[in-house]
Amino acid sequence: MTQTLIRAGWVLTAAPDDSTTPAAIRDGAVLLDGDRIAAVGTFAELSAAHPDAPVRGGAYDIVTPGFVNTHGHFSEGLITGIGSQYTLWEWLTALIGRVNPVMTREKAYAGTVLQGIQLLRSGVTTANDMFCADPMPDEPATPGVVQALEDLGLRGVVSFGSGDVDRDFGATPILEEFEALREAADASRYSTFRVGVSSIGRYTDDTWQEHVDYAVAGGHGVHVHFHEVREEVTAARQRTGRTAIGHAEATGMFQVPVIAAHSVWVDREDRERYATNGVGVAHNPVANGILASGIAPVAELRALGVPVGIGVDGPASNDSQDFLQAMKTAALLARVRDLQATAMSAREAFEMGTIGGARALRMEQEIGSLEPGKRADLVVFDGDSPTLANVHDPYQAVVFVAGSREVRDVWVDGELSVADGDVTKVDVREAVDRARPLARQLVAEAGLERLSALTGGALDDTERP
Repeated sequence: MTQTLIRAGWVLTAAPDDSTTPAAIRDGAVLLDGDRIAAVGTFAELSAAHPDAPVRGGAYDIVTPGFVNTHGHFSEGLITGIGSQYTLWEWLTALIGRVNPVMTREKAYAGTVLQGIQLLRSGVTTANDMFCADPMPDEPATPGVVQALEDLGLRGVVSFGSGDVDRDFGATPILEEFEALREAADASRYSTFRVGVSSIGRYTDDTWQEHVDYAVAGGHGVHVHFHEVREEVTAARQRTGRTAIGHAEATGMFQVPVIAAHSVWVDREDRERYATNGVGVAHNPVANGILASGIAPVAELRALGVPVGIGVDGPASNDSQDFLQAMKTAALLARVRDLQATAMSAREAFEMGTIGGARALRMEQEIGSLEPGKRADLVVFDGDSPTLANVHDPYQAVVFVAGSREVRDVWVDGELSVADGDVTKVDVREAVDRARPLARQLVAEAGLERLSALTGGALDDTERP
């Protein structure tokens, strides 16, 4: 195995309290051995013990675990920054409902590469994604996501989200897309599979149950949207007599690991259901703000022991794929919600972005912290940048001060996916050139010309769907 010693002024390990690895190490270093972390300690100790290991990083840098993006939609990769005048249900009708039927594998690949570059540049090493589209039986679209992640060197937890309540295809084509995605993920280096469940309102009762049964029978985790907006809670109660979370519990979904995106409108009983069933939550502060969905009760969930991670959400709802921006916003919204500067500290936001996200995905044994034996996924922040010239508190420096420009290196599985600020495994210019005509084509096929300046649409369109 090839060893590399990563040096830093601060190593923030995100190791839990019961770990033998300190949470923060001054003048520290991380020893990589192939695709694993071999040791974490002071630079003096590790350099003396491993004098032949090449050294990367510097005495003023900050090293962190790779960030875990717990929720996103690569299916929106070609429609960033469009339709911001809509709240969620309007947005689903005016934009996403039109895009879903015209997605292809080529568009899936191009959009994933484009947005994956942005995730990597903001320090993300694992992306939990739900590709939302209509199933494509002749050529399933989702293997394009897996191929893009392989080409990028970005770890992915991949799922497919569709629904049949307003379609005539039923559950079978969706399950066939599941199988195509699962097979692609099983054959890949970086990806693992989960069952995608878009939201309760997208499914007939039979198809919902078939999704649950498929997950339970195969032992697959589930990636689902729950209670993003208040209207969803009301609609679920009217239809099933329960909240969507209560319905999921009653129909057996919580027999397998579940990560629930959003969870903005969760009452005490549903929060307790999460805690009882070990459900993880993906908090999406920027997207929830753009779509005016509300602020999730993160403090209440964490107080119950619910693992909460941070998500950037989709490129059409965030619209940025900058994880550092989402992590900072998570802390800011918690403070605004409670009107208390102590509502969420920088360190708490940092932990949600790292080990908290790994716990929410039940991947904490492999990723999320810098501890010996774990995957060699880490981020190096440039301590020689003007932004990080003076680090008084390294957690505040990462969460409140640094931006993607300060991300110098990103290691995934012991390989550099970003080196000196540039992605290493794909050509950025080629990715941009590939995406532009496909975005124009997608806008035309979906009938979104009035929303997009790419095809001469109005820049200040305020029309409702």
